[in-house]
Amino acid sequence: MDEHRAPEETSLSAVCRAFLLKLARTPDKTKRQRILAACVKVRLPWVEELLWEALADPNEGVREFVVRELRRRQPLRPELALRRLHLPPWYARSSVLGIIGYRRIRVAIPEIGRAVCDANVEVRRAAAGALGELGGEEALRLLVRLKQDANPYVRAAAEEAIGKTSGVRFS
Repeated sequence: MDEHRAPEETSLSAVCRAFLLKLARTPDKTKRQRILAACVKVRLPWVEELLWEALADPNEGVREFVVRELRRRQPLRPELALRRLHLPPWYARSSVLGIIGYRRIRVAIPEIGRAVCDANVEVRRAAAGALGELGGEEALRLLVRLKQDANPYVRAAAEEAIGKTSGVRFS
């Protein structure tokens, strides 16, 4: 799990913190995924907290499971996504941005503005993708900023997203 902060240092619910500790103490990725799969069946508020935090799992397979669950979970609390968007590691932030775009969480656009300046290239690419899904004037302004990024992959993602939101094509 996320070594940068212990679950007890956050504002998470006690049940969520307990499961995060359990996951952190479980070295087997298959067992961690089974624990999360069992938790998903419970329809209580702490489960969504746990899923957002589980995006920090070091195993890509576990993270993919969590992303699938958050993409289909109804209802979804945007404030949990926004809180997770600013925490390490980078791959959790990137996943959050993907979910925000997929779920079209428009209230996240101002927060995505901070991700546009993230030090990690993958986070900036994911921000471009999310903005392309969300569209609108504010998203387009942020995409124009990303179009000037030093990294060619970020610029390409911004071009694609601008094309998606505005119909403008780059050659």
